[in-house]
Amino acid sequence: MAAARQGSRFRGDAEEFAGYGWSVHPDTGAAVGEALAKFPSGAIGDADIALVFYSSQRVPEDVAGALRRSRGQGTRVCGWSSDLGVIGSDGYHCGPEGTVGLLCMRLPGVKVGVGGASLDEAQSPAACAKLALRRAVENAGGAGAGSVPSIIIMSATYDGQEEVYLASLRESLGSLVPVLGGTAGGSEAKGPTTCSLIANDTVIRKGLVLAVMYSESPFRWSFQGGFDRTSKCGVVTASDGRVIREIDGIPALDAYDEWCGGRLTEAMRAGKNLNTFTGLYPLCRTLKSGNKTHNLFVHAWPAPDAEASRALVTSANLRRGDLVHFSEGSWNILLNRIGVLPQDAKGVLPRTGIAAGLFICCEAVLKNIPPEQRNQMAHLINRSMGGAPWIGMFTWGEQGNFPGIGNYHGNLLTSMTLFPQPARSAKAK
Repeated sequence: MAAARQGSRFRGDAEEFAGYGWSVHPDTGAAVGEALAKFPSGAIGDADIALVFYSSQRVPEDVAGALRRSRGQGTRVCGWSSDLGVIGSDGYHCGPEGTVGLLCMRLPGVKVGVGGASLDEAQSPAACAKLALRRAVENAGGAGAGSVPSIIIMSATYDGQEEVYLASLRESLGSLVPVLGGTAGGSEAKGPTTCSLIANDTVIRKGLVLAVMYSESPFRWSFQGGFDRTSKCGVVTASDGRVIREIDGIPALDAYDEWCGGRLTEAMRAGKNLNTFTGLYPLCRTLKSGNKTHNLFVHAWPAPDAEASRALVTSANLRRGDLVHFSEGSWNILLNRIGVLPQDAKGVLPRTGIAAGLFICCEAVLKNIPPEQRNQMAHLINRSMGGAPWIGMFTWGEQGNFPGIGNYHGNLLTSMTLFPQPARSAKAK
């Protein structure tokens, strides 16, 4: 049995704090305890929110139960499963029995609510998102007349409904509320049934969880992919949303392989992991609004019956008529672009203090970074965090906001959300 390891970083006092911790202890209850061990006594009980991320080897009910015994009555819990491990200011952590990571915060002036919903208890995916939103707002103590959240942190299980959830939130709240998050990760070998979510005391295996946050101090974020869009492009001419059958009237796999210079066919013949291989060659949609332009990347790989169907499957919707460009990258470019996320986030809104950060990274990005280089992600992010604690996990799809354009779901993306220090604290520094 591997020796248990733990780590933690904490900053603040009794009135205001943010703390991060992790553990790979094989017992989930002990792992949660170790992750909290270096927090000041009682900190978890005083936290407004605990963000918890855990690898798919962990039983989510055990994670939720351990937190229930540790947290205070007013502490909300929002969490989801992460592919492989977690990451924070002290590096990347992945254990053979699974990993648990926590970011706990008490931020005066920030009101928080967490709500989730299962697809089984709603008439439609859109209704499921509305139910989760209503529960989150109620959990926050209700929104004042005309008020909307400053930001929403979202996660969904891997059911192909992310775009529907975002559209439903837009219908309820308008287009100005940023939504950032990631689709819960699981075990590549066992599939989507290993994905799960935690909303306070409830475990959800098919649905979504939302954390709504209200604040006078602004949140800041960056949401982007680390790939170069090429001039190779085509129009989707046959699609079922997440099964792309034709591009420019020819089989989608053949068009993609031509753009790859035949490398996809070579990888298929060599028996390579095609999900990881294609993680360096996403399709790209260009999103425009006025003078704003952003690239939304979509991960595509051969369908299970690709030898016969010549189709591609994706983790985000592409529709007939969408113009897609072939894109490419490398692990070292991806790594360096991860490092600029916090600094880029600081430029989104006027400068205030940083209390903590939430880093979200696609699992295929992680898997293309050599294991011996993964700790470099933490080193590069730390350069812009000013000592503030942060946590990150690895997802099967990413949701984020492009300022001036809106909220979107894509793949092979990374984001950093910076939680604001209360205005009185920022002024005192």
